[in-house]
Amino acid sequence: MSRCTLIYNNSFFTSPIPNAATVKANTTGRSCRLRLHVSMVDSSAADFTRRIEQAWLISKQPRPIVCSSCNSKGHIECKWCAGTGFFILGDNMLCEVPSRNTTCIICNGKGSMGCSDCQGTGFRAKWLGEPPTS
Repeated sequence: MSRCTLIYNNSFFTSPIPNAATVKANTTGRSCRLRLHVSMVDSSAADFTRRIEQAWLISKQPRPIVCSSCNSKGHIECKWCAGTGFFILGDNMLCEVPSRNTTCIICNGKGSMGCSDCQGTGFRAKWLGEPPTS
């Protein structure tokens, strides 16, 4: 294999990557212009190994694992109302008697919300790893 050589302003630049095709120069003394597009993958990049390992895990997709955030329920307790369905400030509820105005607007009074880590399915793909702790 030959190496690609670029002549620019009477300076020579040689590619460190051998190419499969050889381009012969015109011997008539006329110059010709070539438009080249070169693409390289930098295997020395810090996350290259991680990306290759992740691609391998995705290709060998094992069965999904139980979501550790919601224990496979698909929903978690609302953090705003602590599962009561009513807004709570500190240790006191806004209103002890349920009324239309004190219903938790985050969970619509249900007391729980869909799990954002598993999107409500209760399962996660193993290659995603553990969900972030919040």
